[in-house]
Amino acid sequence: MVYNICFYDSEKDAVVVTDMDGKQLVIDCKKAETQVVFDEPEDAGILARFAREEPAGYVGMAMRPGGLQDYVDVWNELNKR
Repeated sequence: MVYNICFYDSEKDAVVVTDMDGKQLVIDCKKAETQVVFDEPEDAGILARFAREEPAGYVGMAMRPGGLQDYVDVWNELNKR
């Protein structure tokens, strides 16, 4: 079994995943979000909160093409109702 530790590093503004061998994957949030288009500028907080509260989910979405944009689009659609 492979164990992962996943957390948000506020000093780096990055999500860090560490495997059981100590190897790290670092997702720089600013770089991962460069192509995301927000309906409103304050919507950037959606992804900041996602990275802090669900770092493993953030990594999963960031690794998919268009994943973070899809997350923001769905969030906005759900909150229009």
